[in-house]
Amino acid sequence: MTAVTALQLTNRPRRIDPIAAAWGGLVGGIGLVVAGPRELTVRIGIVVVVGIVAGFLTGMRAIRHRVLNAFAAWVAANVFYVAFVLAASLVHGATGRSHAPALLPGGLRTWGTVTAISLVATIAGGMIANSLLRPAGRGANYP
Repeated sequence: MTAVTALQLTNRPRRIDPIAAAWGGLVGGIGLVVAGPRELTVRIGIVVVVGIVAGFLTGMRAIRHRVLNAFAAWVAANVFYVAFVLAASLVHGATGRSHAPALLPGGLRTWGTVTAISLVATIAGGMIANSLLRPAGRGANYP
């Protein structure tokens, strides 16, 4: 008889680790919010750095399928970004004191470009984590 835990009801491995994707997505979403109202070159710089960090953190947390988890983190980052903007809009509507960020800062084309760059950076971060977390080969010497 095999033990069944509450966390894993099947022996089939999952492709996406939701915790890893959520943490990376949170980092990426915060980066998208911070980058939103800036000049385009600064936005791209922020998105590249934060995207690499988000993908790397996701890859470090995920056990396998690190690049796929990094993609899931990018999707989660965009969901978090929309949620942050909607929450700020609700606060602005209720109080009138704060300034709500734009949903598509710079227009659809600029936002699409920045988001595509964010995708590439997040995937690159996941690939970096994947390359660093490979098991040692048979002939590896350990001190």
